[in-house]
Amino acid sequence: MRKHFLIDTSVILDNPDNLYSLAAGGENSLYIPNVVLEELDRKKTERANVGFFARAFFRIFIGSVAKAGAKLKGEIKEGDRFYEFACDRAGEKGGLKLIVIHREYYEAQNDRNDLKILEIAKSYNLQLITNDISLKIIALTRGVKTESFYEDTVSDYKSLEFFHKQGVNNPNASKTEWAQYEETDENGRPHFYIEVGGHKEELFFDKLYESPALVVAPHNLEQKFMLSVLTHPQNKVTAVSGSTGSGKTLMALQAGLILCEREIVDGIVYLRNTVEAVSSAERLGYRAGDEERKLSYFMYPLFSAINLIIEELRKKSIKNAIEYSGDLNTMESKAATKRFMEKNNIEMVDLAHARGVTISRKFVIFDEAQNASIADIKLLGTRLGKGSRIAFMGDLEQVDNPYLTQDRNGLVTLLKKAHISDFVAGVLLRNTIRSDISRWFGQNL
Repeated sequence: MRKHFLIDTSVILDNPDNLYSLAAGGENSLYIPNVVLEELDRKKTERANVGFFARAFFRIFIGSVAKAGAKLKGEIKEGDRFYEFACDRAGEKGGLKLIVIHREYYEAQNDRNDLKILEIAKSYNLQLITNDISLKIIALTRGVKTESFYEDTVSDYKSLEFFHKQGVNNPNASKTEWAQYEETDENGRPHFYIEVGGHKEELFFDKLYESPALVVAPHNLEQKFMLSVLTHPQNKVTAVSGSTGSGKTLMALQAGLILCEREIVDGIVYLRNTVEAVSSAERLGYRAGDEERKLSYFMYPLFSAINLIIEELRKKSIKNAIEYSGDLNTMESKAATKRFMEKNNIEMVDLAHARGVTISRKFVIFDEAQNASIADIKLLGTRLGKGSRIAFMGDLEQVDNPYLTQDRNGLVTLLKKAHISDFVAGVLLRNTIRSDISRWFGQNL
């Protein structure tokens, strides 16, 4: 039975390819109000993925021809105009028909676009498809049929586990490669393993401390496993979920330094998804400084980790204290921080600038991956060239992207893949080491 869907902006900005899934090969009809087109037009110049997806949406129309007076079941309201676009991506994803509804005068003329979208839905009894939770609630209170459209939802993300402890039966624990094991011998001594190449490989954590590049030692078993997995010669892709203050960024940076010292990679690339505030005055483009300084506002986890390492280096020798003299600042790259980054070939990159580049022989740290869409993850993964490896990290309890949820984002999708695939390693950090205060807020609020 054919369904008639009215598409909200949030569905397109999640991924324009959602339209092909909703159309179901032409079985369903898709309608877009003119106010949605206007919203997308305003967003197409933005630097972040919102702008990229807005532009990608308009590219769908390339080569299409508008046919006025498209048919719609029911009476057309006075003044409304319908335009049918037959979009064809040359067989790439098949054909797609989009019907744009243009209304010149809305009853909610001076109100926000959400109410105008609902007005169209009610006029033609269309089912609203939106990922905007507030719009969905308002729609339900006004009697408008509505659904969200989420692909790749991981409903069981809280049960994902990669750690096996002898004597503890956890049916949810992954048994793929890179799974982590703790077993006790006949003398009661613990031994630690990871699954690699079809067999268990014992880990000798003391060897981590032998590396001259190790400055900040792992504090607990979780961090030891994380550092061992990230620096393993056969590891290429890792998904790390950790609570606030669990040391994700610090351990990833430490792993990168070890990989550089072993000449497995030539440098470190740090990316962090730049989810911005809603207030225009707080957006990245409105902040003071050049592009590097604007980007620095989002890179404070990297600076904080670097400065912790510098503080440890200063304690080790007078030479280090002299080399890394100068100010440390977690909010921007000051003298000592900048010197460390130059010496260790550490680069900061905005995800928006990752398109069109190839990253070779680098250890890539993608922080705040829970705020990245699946399309973001795919974008970055396809940018990696020979000799590179990558760690996707984040906290599933802190999703700030308005178009994503805890059970549907780039990081949780990768963790699910790691649970069933040998290609991706999964690591969970649950212990907060930052402070007792940080631990309490993470556990109690």
